[in-house]
Amino acid sequence: MNRMMFLAISLILFAVLTACNADEEKIVILEDLNNPSREEIRAKTQDQPENTSLISEEVGIGATRHQFDHAYGKNYGDLEIARYQGEFMIVTYETHRAVNVQYQFAYKPGHPLTEEQMDSYIRERIPADAMELKRINEDSDQEIIQYRSESLRDTVSSQSFRGDEPGNFVVIVNKNQQGKVSVTVTLGGRANE
Repeated sequence: MNRMMFLAISLILFAVLTACNADEEKIVILEDLNNPSREEIRAKTQDQPENTSLISEEVGIGATRHQFDHAYGKNYGDLEIARYQGEFMIVTYETHRAVNVQYQFAYKPGHPLTEEQMDSYIRERIPADAMELKRINEDSDQEIIQYRSESLRDTVSSQSFRGDEPGNFVVIVNKNQQGKVSVTVTLGGRANE
C-alpha cells in the first residue's frame, strides 16, 4: 500500500512540475500585462498637467500625451511609448510629457521631404526659445546638436533630464547608408565635451 501511495504521489508531482514548465515568452507577456510601467500607471491614475500651452510652434518635445493625440491622431503604441502616423513618430513619455521623440522620415506619410523641409519640420517641434549650444558632426552620417531652453526647463520635471542641466536637450540627426534620415529629439544628453 505504501508503495502504491508513493507511486501515486510521484505521478502527481511529476504532472504538476511538467505543467509548471511554461514557455518563457508567455511568462514575459504575462509579466508585462500584470506589471505595467510607472508611466502607464501614471497615465491611468493621474491627471495630465494643467500647464498645457505649447512651447513650440507645433506639438513636439515637452508636449503632453493629450496634445500629441490631438495633433497626430491614433497612438499605435502604449501609454509609455507611443507610435503616431504608423512608424513615423515614436514618442516616450514621462510624467505625461514627451521626453524623447524620434522622427523616422522614411515612414512619414505623404510625399518625401527635402533636407530643408526636414530641418524646418524639426525646428517647428522644438521649443521656440531654444538656443543652440554646440554642434558636433560625428561623421557624415550623424550630427548632434545641443540646445538649451528655459521654457522646457520650466515645463518638464527636472528628473526627466537625467542628471543633466534642466532645460538642455539634444537633436541627433542620423542618415543611414541608403540615405534615409531619422531625427531624435531627447532631453538631457550633453553633447560630448
